[in-house]
Amino acid sequence: MTYQDFFRQCTGFSPYPWQARLADWDGKTVAAVSAPTGAGKEFGVIVPWLYSYKTRNFSTTRLVYALPTRSLVDQVYSNTRRIVEASELPIKVYCLKGGFIEQGFEQDLTESSILIGTQDQLLSRALNRGFGVSWGQRPLHCAALTNDCRWVLDEIQLTGVAYKTLVQLYQLWRNLETFGEMQLCLMSATFDDRPLKKLPVERFELSHDDLAHPVLASRVKRSKPVFHAPVQDLKEVADLVRAKHNSDRLTLVVVNTVARAREIGKLMADFNPLVIHSRFLGFDRERMQERLKNYQGIIIATQVVEAGVDLDADLLITELCPWSSFVQRCGRCGRKRTDNNVQIYWLDYQADWKSIPYSKEECEDTRSRLLQLSDASLDTLSRIPLPGLDLPGYLLTKREIERFFCTHPKNRDNPVTAVEYVRDPSSFTVSVVWSPGQPKRAPHQRYLCPVPTKELIDFCKATGTLPHVWGEDDWEKTEPKTGDIVWLPNEAGGYSHERGWTADPRDKPAPYSLETEPEYNDPPFSFPLPLGVHLQDTEEALRATLPYLQKLELGLPEALAEELCRCARWHDWGKAHKIWQAYAKAGQELLAKSKKYGSPAELKGYRHEVASAFAAADQGASFLSQYLIAAHHGKVRDSLLPTNPKEQFDPKVLRGVVLGSQLPSLEIAGIETLPEVKLAFPGKAGKWDQQVRGLLQEHGPFKLIYLEALIRNADIKASKKREMEAKNDHSYS
Repeated sequence: MTYQDFFRQCTGFSPYPWQARLADWDGKTVAAVSAPTGAGKEFGVIVPWLYSYKTRNFSTTRLVYALPTRSLVDQVYSNTRRIVEASELPIKVYCLKGGFIEQGFEQDLTESSILIGTQDQLLSRALNRGFGVSWGQRPLHCAALTNDCRWVLDEIQLTGVAYKTLVQLYQLWRNLETFGEMQLCLMSATFDDRPLKKLPVERFELSHDDLAHPVLASRVKRSKPVFHAPVQDLKEVADLVRAKHNSDRLTLVVVNTVARAREIGKLMADFNPLVIHSRFLGFDRERMQERLKNYQGIIIATQVVEAGVDLDADLLITELCPWSSFVQRCGRCGRKRTDNNVQIYWLDYQADWKSIPYSKEECEDTRSRLLQLSDASLDTLSRIPLPGLDLPGYLLTKREIERFFCTHPKNRDNPVTAVEYVRDPSSFTVSVVWSPGQPKRAPHQRYLCPVPTKELIDFCKATGTLPHVWGEDDWEKTEPKTGDIVWLPNEAGGYSHERGWTADPRDKPAPYSLETEPEYNDPPFSFPLPLGVHLQDTEEALRATLPYLQKLELGLPEALAEELCRCARWHDWGKAHKIWQAYAKAGQELLAKSKKYGSPAELKGYRHEVASAFAAADQGASFLSQYLIAAHHGKVRDSLLPTNPKEQFDPKVLRGVVLGSQLPSLEIAGIETLPEVKLAFPGKAGKWDQQVRGLLQEHGPFKLIYLEALIRNADIKASKKREMEAKNDHSYS
């Protein structure tokens, strides 16, 4: 099947000339796509990746599509699912945005998949600091996003610091090496390529053939008259909306702050406008998105509608904002229809008006441009040079990456936090859940509401509410930091299902049922699973991935592949210890999984993976093997010291493993009998940290974290295999 035929199968129409050119991009350079709204950028990057899968000419295993807003994620996610369904390919599509995170992509690095998410959710994971992800799970997410991926960053002019961060990450992927290729495609209607100076860049823009295309030309050249609207205050804004709104059409009012959107909404209550901003619980936001479909009336919104909301307004009224944001807002009107009359009014406040969250200089620059502008057609806007504004961002080097690699509490600190690399300070948020009692585990993202970090801290202080933050595996009483999940009791208030986050204690959310994230430690199993069987299953699961990894030329040497298989076979050796078997309520047979466990307190902090690593060391395993075995739950990685700073360190007990205690012999049927081992660790606990640093120098952070994930993936697959067998064969129970 030709690419043109495949494109038609997926989308229903033929590719534009620029889309056909982009299909020939091989990923060896940075693709810089400059195309206006409505030119089909998302189809242009998704279909070529699918075609590489269709033709078995694989580019990368994962396509990672990062976007600046949740609303844009919603649109691209929905469109991508339709494209994949039409392609008839077995590709899974995952959504990652505040309020809705789909799990599973991290559990099989050999599965071809597409990840659509906001820049903060995706980039925080690439930095091993995944927002809303437990510390033990973060390395899995990081491995999936920093090896064997094609990254796409769309609407770069709206991404702030994320643009520079991703470009620097790309350079580090190239320099520090990864398994599989890491490719980068950047897209925008307004392009600033200063961060790309030292990189090989291939440009894709609309050509004469594109502008001659009847469909594309009608969108790019359609007229959008622009009018100056001097106003004194928000009441006059509401009066302007009343005067210009047509009852059977769509009017979109875009302001820069949630407070002003709410106030205009109150002033126009008799019109029953739809007020949209980002501070809603996930399921309330889903309900609002449904209302937007084919909506006619008045929408009052913040900048969340600048990109991705599939609106086609007849009338746009907007506050002053940075020029790139104004261009995006213009894309929300006259978007698809070309036969309707469109009008754009820009608000010029004559009285005191604050430009927050933007700078006064940015808004003044836009005002100067608009005083000279009478039409905002896409063609006209594309010919206007970008203002020379500074691009924000922080320096990201190998040193910062190696710090982010570490997850032990004593090694986590970084002068610049991951938050500052992925979002501008005005966007710093925590995720809040309200419920009568504390959830047993971290709640699913659908039941979280993004709230500005400082606003929440101020709210808690003003109301005397004690916030609880999700920590390692439990809720902790501590001051929230950006990216944290925070629990508040329902009676604390601060949220309305109609208006979202209000910071008003009188607004109390109605009780709602919660779903929580999966339990990643030792949930009860369907039946008692023998330890020898599970170890054999895990090795088989890893061996099953080797042909795929070698086929993709990920650079996995045969000797390393065999070492990984042995790690998989020995990963749970430490569960043979009497303390773990007592916890699993085992009888005569050593168990890997149990139908019923005792209290976690019975383990006395015993980490079976540390014991497994010490047993492997006793058998002459390399430190790489010891590390990969110890890291397979993400709990023990860069240090053997206690994770609780209040716990006194005992050099004779490392992470609950009493040195000198023993593991009994263990038979893995048909493969080997593991000998009885007296557990010991040569040297001091600090030596572990030094050896991990040695692994980072030898393998690099991205490859090392990928190897961790391969062992963990095999463990997960082995467990799922037996769970599925149990469902189909009741004799297991």
